[in-house]
Amino acid sequence: MSEFEYITVLLSIILGLAVTQLLSGFARLLRDGRALAPAWWVIAIIAALLLSDFQIWWVSYIWQDVVRHWLFYDYAAFMVLPMLMYLLAYLVLPNDLRLDGHELAREFIDRRKPFYVCLALVPLSSFCQQWLLSGHPPRLDLDTGFRLVLLVLSIPGFLSRRNAVQATLAVIALLNIIGYVSLTFTRL
Repeated sequence: MSEFEYITVLLSIILGLAVTQLLSGFARLLRDGRALAPAWWVIAIIAALLLSDFQIWWVSYIWQDVVRHWLFYDYAAFMVLPMLMYLLAYLVLPNDLRLDGHELAREFIDRRKPFYVCLALVPLSSFCQQWLLSGHPPRLDLDTGFRLVLLVLSIPGFLSRRNAVQATLAVIALLNIIGYVSLTFTRL
């Protein structure tokens, strides 16, 4: 087992837990047959988070060619993104999934602040990770632009209790991650 394979085991486990959290929560919502239409945008957030989890795992492969000798702090920086993704997966759905769509949307809006704080930390930690692991600050390019969109989205999400604002942000976030993956990371 190479050094890189060894250190990515925990990353894979944490991302796997995040994916499990999202899929099991979504499956429970579907199984209970609740009227989810009013909370369609929460499902869009779940989809965006799932794609983001896949993208982080996919991109982690690149670091094996960038970092030749891993130090503990390199590893710690490498692990921040999967930990944030797990927290986002945990925060997007309430513990009680026996809610109808209106209650589900209300629950998310009531608990939105920690979610959006974690969301704002995702691009910030990815920039720090990139800088620490590559030794170069992020460039102003398409990759950086897509990550900055998440940072910008977190501000109105944190501040607004309006359903329409949350729905708009969910759609933008989903389209952002689809565009991000489509334009920057379709191949290893």
